[in-house]
Amino acid sequence: MTTQSDSAVLATPVPRRPRSQRPSHRSMSGPGAIGAVTAVLFVLACIFVSGFASANNLRALMLSVSLVGIVAVGLSLITMAGRIFSLSLSAVVATAAIIFAANLHLGPWIAMALAVAFGAATGLAQGVLVGLAHTNPIVTTIAASAIILGVAQLVTGGLNITGEGDASVFATMLFGTLPLEVLVFFAVTAAAALLYRYTNLGRTITLIGLNEKAAAVAGLRSWPRVVAAFIISGTLAALAGALLAAESGQGNLTLGASYGFDAIVAVVVGGISVKGGLGNPVNAAVGAFLVGLLANMLVLMGLSYEDQLIFQGVLVLVAVVVTGASAKPAAAGRR
Repeated sequence: MTTQSDSAVLATPVPRRPRSQRPSHRSMSGPGAIGAVTAVLFVLACIFVSGFASANNLRALMLSVSLVGIVAVGLSLITMAGRIFSLSLSAVVATAAIIFAANLHLGPWIAMALAVAFGAATGLAQGVLVGLAHTNPIVTTIAASAIILGVAQLVTGGLNITGEGDASVFATMLFGTLPLEVLVFFAVTAAAALLYRYTNLGRTITLIGLNEKAAAVAGLRSWPRVVAAFIISGTLAALAGALLAAESGQGNLTLGASYGFDAIVAVVVGGISVKGGLGNPVNAAVGAFLVGLLANMLVLMGLSYEDQLIFQGVLVLVAVVVTGASAKPAAAGRR
């Protein structure tokens, strides 16, 4: 139920600071700067990395970036709300892929709906615990991941589930070259950007991440927004899992196992502060493209998986330091 004070907050537009008092979020961590770096790396890869510019490699790159990007865009809302990360997203992706494949005989749209509903339900459960019961988000989502994977293991016996039906509606190519997942990724990013910029939910999520105590004093309850962020994140993770199953025609517990970690890297590299209140979903989308591009380049350059992990870890540490440095002037401007 909505209290009278909360209703007033919902009905009243969130006031904007004068332009001179607004912190500059674009100087070091905005999608424009990250996009410029990504564009330069893309050109360099086309010129110097053998096999990068081939049609097959570019298609694989766009498919990987799109699926991870969908997960990262949803995760960005949790991070901006000051709840750090969700560590259950890999489990949600894998289980949603299994649900899609297991129910494909009912039709691709029904299978998709069931998978997405599962993601929304898991997001709701975790959001209630974190937002309303005030449990630790890291511990809660680790526990949720264990429960989800455990139940999926019991149901499937750890076996690979092959879809019995036609999922081609979700595995088509746009203009004969781009996977449908690319269009879905762009649509999800645009919708999240509009939600962040023009809706009360998007603006109040940022306010809660900036200063939750001040928001509470103003009569703004944080838990409904935290629950909403978790629901959106779970839904998008499940959407990515279902699209992955539609592309591969199967589902198992290892499918998309790295998506949760990759999404976290994308969010951090995109310049979204782990303390909350800084960044927007577009940052996460651009970060996903940058991370996917770098990973693809490293593979083609012959680096081992271990070397790639080290590189990603260093990249995250650098991004955290840069984001922290850019957040200090913003914090000073809020005092």
